[in-house]
Amino acid sequence: MGSSMTKTTLREIRQSLGRYIAILAIVALGVGLFSGLKVTRSAMVKSAQQYFDDTNFYDVRLLSTIGFDTDAARELSRGERILDAQGAISTDALIMDEQGSQNVLKVHSLLDNQNTPVLVHGRMPQSPTECVVDAQAFGEDSIGTILTLSEENDEDTDEMFEQKTFRIVGTVNSPYYANYERGTTSLGNGTIQGFMLIEREAFDCDYDTEIFVRINTGDAQIYTDEYDDAIDSMEDWLEEFAQQKADERYNRLKSEGEQQLVNAKEQLAEEVRQGEGQLYDSKTELDSAKTEIQSSRAQIQSGQIELDNGRNQLNLQEQDLLSQKTDLILKKQEVLSGLDQVAALKNQAQYDASSYAQVLAQEQELKASLLEIESGLNEIEAGLAQIEQSRQELNDQQAQLTDSSMQVDQAQREYDAGYQEYQQGIADLNTSTEDAQEELDDAQDDLDEMEEPDVYVLDRNTNIGYASFDNDSAIVNGIANVFPIFFFLVAALVCITTMNRMVEEQRTQIGVLKALGYSEGVIMGKYLFYSGSAAGLGCLLGFFGGSIIFPFVIWQSYAIMYTMGDILFVFDKKLALISMAASMLCSMGTTYFSCRYELASVPAQLMRPKAPKAGKRILLEYIPILWNQLSFLVKVSIRNVLRYKKRFFMMVVGISGCTALLVTGFGVKDSIADVAGQQFGEIQTYGMSVLMNEDYTQSEWEEVEDYLREETQGYTRAAERSMDVQLEDGTTKSITLVMPENVSQISDYWNLHTEDGTPIAYPEEGQAVLNREFARRNGIEINDVISLNDEDGHELSLRVTGLSENFVYNYLYLTAESWEAQTGEEVEYRSIYINTQGVADEHVLLARLMNFDAVSSVTVNADTLDKFNSMMSSLDYIVLLIIICAGSLAFIVLYNLTNINITERIREIATIKVLGFYPSETASYVFRENIFLTAIGGGAGLLLGKWLHWFVMEQINIDMVSFAQVIRPQSYLYSIALTFVFACIVNLVMFGKLEKINMAESLKSIE
Repeated sequence: MGSSMTKTTLREIRQSLGRYIAILAIVALGVGLFSGLKVTRSAMVKSAQQYFDDTNFYDVRLLSTIGFDTDAARELSRGERILDAQGAISTDALIMDEQGSQNVLKVHSLLDNQNTPVLVHGRMPQSPTECVVDAQAFGEDSIGTILTLSEENDEDTDEMFEQKTFRIVGTVNSPYYANYERGTTSLGNGTIQGFMLIEREAFDCDYDTEIFVRINTGDAQIYTDEYDDAIDSMEDWLEEFAQQKADERYNRLKSEGEQQLVNAKEQLAEEVRQGEGQLYDSKTELDSAKTEIQSSRAQIQSGQIELDNGRNQLNLQEQDLLSQKTDLILKKQEVLSGLDQVAALKNQAQYDASSYAQVLAQEQELKASLLEIESGLNEIEAGLAQIEQSRQELNDQQAQLTDSSMQVDQAQREYDAGYQEYQQGIADLNTSTEDAQEELDDAQDDLDEMEEPDVYVLDRNTNIGYASFDNDSAIVNGIANVFPIFFFLVAALVCITTMNRMVEEQRTQIGVLKALGYSEGVIMGKYLFYSGSAAGLGCLLGFFGGSIIFPFVIWQSYAIMYTMGDILFVFDKKLALISMAASMLCSMGTTYFSCRYELASVPAQLMRPKAPKAGKRILLEYIPILWNQLSFLVKVSIRNVLRYKKRFFMMVVGISGCTALLVTGFGVKDSIADVAGQQFGEIQTYGMSVLMNEDYTQSEWEEVEDYLREETQGYTRAAERSMDVQLEDGTTKSITLVMPENVSQISDYWNLHTEDGTPIAYPEEGQAVLNREFARRNGIEINDVISLNDEDGHELSLRVTGLSENFVYNYLYLTAESWEAQTGEEVEYRSIYINTQGVADEHVLLARLMNFDAVSSVTVNADTLDKFNSMMSSLDYIVLLIIICAGSLAFIVLYNLTNINITERIREIATIKVLGFYPSETASYVFRENIFLTAIGGGAGLLLGKWLHWFVMEQINIDMVSFAQVIRPQSYLYSIALTFVFACIVNLVMFGKLEKINMAESLKSIE
C-alpha cells in the first residue's frame, strides 16, 4: 500500500474514530471474555499448584487405627519415588483462652518439610511452650495471649500433651486448611473452631498418629489424570508398607502388653503372698498376745481370790481378837470391881486375921487375873497390829494386782486395735487384690479385644480444601465452554455489520480510486487494514486484559473461601492465536467479501449512488382501523423500520443477542442460587444423619436409640451403600442406594417428588426410583430395567418406576426386600436420619452423639448447606462479571448500530432538519426507530436467552450436583430493562451527533 493510500487509510481512521474504536472495543470485549474465562481455570490451578508446591503440601496421608512407630516415617522416606515422609501428631482438644471461654482446636505438630504454614502475623514457635494459630480464627491482637489445655478434656487427650499452656506467637494459614472448612468433632459443641500448631516436644506421645508423604510426580499438574495416575501407582505399595508397619506395631504392642500382663500377674501374686505373710505374722503375734493376756488375767484373778481370802481370814481373826478383847475388858472390869470390893473387905477384915488373909488371898488372886487379862489384852493388840500390817500388805498386793489388771487391759486394747488392724489388712488385701485382678482382667479383655489394625492411604482428594477447590474452579469451565463463544458470535456479527456498512458507504470513493488506477488489491488493503488493525488491537487488548482481569476478579471472589496466596496469570499462546484468527476472520473476512462484491462493479457504477429502495406498503397499512390512528411521524418510523430489512435484521439480532446474554447471566444466578436450600429443605427434610460403625451391637444401638428418643423429635434407620449403574455404552456411573428400615416413615425424611412437585410413591420389591437428572444424562427412562453391581460381587436388576427431583448427589431408592431377595444378604442399617426440629443447637447434639462408641460420624445438613452456599456464592461474582460484560457489549452494539444508522441516513436527517424539525423532534424521529427495534430485539432476546440459558446450564457439569433450570420473572425484567437503559444512554450520546449534522454539507450532491 503506497504512502498516499496509507495517509488516506489513517485519515479514514481519524475521521471515523468512533466506528474504529467500536470495532476495537467489541472485539476486545469478545476476546477478553472468551480468553479470560478460558484461562481462569488454568490460572487458578496454576496458582494453587504454586501455593501447594511452595508449602510442600503432602500427596498422601497414611493413617492407622493403632498409629505408627516413629521410625516408620524415616524408613518410608528412603523408598523409591518418595521425596519426603514425616510422622506427625494431631488431636482434637478443648482449649481455653485467657477470658475462660473454651473452643475446640485441632492441634498439629509442626513438620520440617511438609504442610509448611504461611506466616500472617508474628513469628513461628521457638520453644515447646509457644504456638501459632489459625489466622482465620484468631486476629493479630491474639499474639501474646495464653491458651490453656482445658481440664474438661478426657484423660487420653490430656496425657498426649507434655505442655498444658501455650503462648501465641503468631497467626498462620495452612495448606492443610486451604478453605474455610475445619471439620467436626465429638468435643464441645461439635465444631472445630480452628487449628493450632506446636512443637513436637510439646506432645507427650511416643508414636505418630499419621504420616505425611510427598511423592515424585514429575511435572504432573494437580487435578489432572497424569497426577492422579502417578499417585494411584504408589497407593498399593504405600498401603502394603503402612499395613506392614501397623502390623509390626500391633504385634509388638500386643506382645509387650501380654508380657506386661504376665509380669503384673506375677507381681500381684507376690504382693498377695507378701501381704498374706505379713497378715500371718500379725495373726501369730496377736494370738501370742491374746494367750499372754488370758494367762495374765487368770493370774490376776487367782491373785485377787487369794487377796480376798486373805482379807476374809484377817477379818475373821480380827473379829475373834476383838471378841476376846471385849471379853478380857469385861473380865478386867470384873477384876477391878472385885479388887475394889476386896479393898473394902480388906479394911473391914483387918481386924480379923482369918478374914483378912482370905481377903489378901482373894486380892492376890484378882491381881493375878488382872495381870493375865492385861497380858491377854496386849497380845490381842499385838494381834490386831499384826492383822493391820497383814491388811496393809494385802492392800499393797491389791494395788499391784490393780496395776497388773490395768496393764492387761491396755494390752487387751492394743490387742483389739491390732486385731482390728489385722481384719482391715485382710479387707484391704482382698480389695486391692480384687481391684488389681479387675484391672488385669480389663487389660486382658483389652488385649483380647485388640483388633488387627486397619490402615488408610488418603490422597489429596480426601482433603476438603483441595477437593473443594477442584469442584469450585471447575464451575468456571462450565460457563467458559459456551458463554464466551456466544458472546464472541454477537460481537462478530456486529463487526460484520459495521464493516459491510462502511464499505457500502464508501462505494463512491472506491469507484474514484478504481478510476484513478489503483488496483483492487490496494483498494481492498485499505479496508482490510482498517478492520484488521482495529480487530488486531482489540484482540491483543482483550486477550491480555481478559487473561488478567477475569482470573484476578474471580480469584479475589474465591478468596472469601480459600487462602492460597496471589493469583498467577496464564497467557495461553494457542488461545491467543485462536482469538486472533477468529478476530481477523470476523473483521477482515467480512471486509474482503464486502469489498469483493463492490470491486466487481465498474468505476462509473460505483461512483453513482445506489438507487433508493422502492417504497412498499407494509402490512399495517392494510388495517385502517390501526393505521389511521397513528401520527405521521410514527407511520414514517414504522415504514423505515420495515423498509430496511437488512438493518432491521442486524439490529434485532445484535440487540437480541445482548439481551439473551443478560437473561442467561441472570438465569445462571437464579439456577444456582438455592440449589442446596431446595435439596436440604424440600427433598432431604431431616436435619442430621448419623453413620454407625460397621460392627455395632444391638445393645450399642439401644443406647443410641434411647438417647434419640429423649433428645429428638423423631428418627428412622436406613442403609446406604454405593453401587455402579451399568450403562448401555458399557460405562458405569456410581450412585448411592437408599434402603429404609421402615418404608412408611421414610416420607418424613425424604420427600420424593417429580419436577412439578407431584409426589412419587415409594417403590415396591424389584422396583426403584431414580434421580431425574441422573436418568436424563444417562438415557434412562421410566420402566427401563437397570443393572447395578459393586466390588463385593453384589448384583441388582431393578425396574425404574419414577424419576425424582434431586440436586445434590445421586440417589436410587429401593426396598430392603429387593436387596435381600436378589443378593441373599440381610440389610445392615447403619444410617440414621434425625428430625432436629426443636433442637436448640444441632452441633451440641452432634458432639453428644459422637461420644457413643457405636457412632462413626455425624453430618449436619445445615453445615452441608452452608458449604454449598459458599461454593455457589463464588459463582455469583463470575455471573456478575458476565452480566457487566454483557451489558457493556449491549451498549457497544447499540452504539455501533445506531451510529451506522445515523451515518447511513445523514441526508435524510439533514432534510427533516431543513424542513424545520426541532432538535427534539429530529431526535424522536430517529431514536423512535431505535426504541422500536430495541423492543423487538429485546423480546426476541428473552426467547433466545431462555434457550441459551438451557444450553449453558447443560454445560455446567459438577460431580454429584445438578441445577434447576430456572429463570425468575424479575430476571427477564432486569434484562429487558437494562437493554432499554443502554438504548436510552446511546440515544443521549447520539443526540449530540444529530445536533452536529451540517444541513448544507449533508444535502450537497455526492456527484
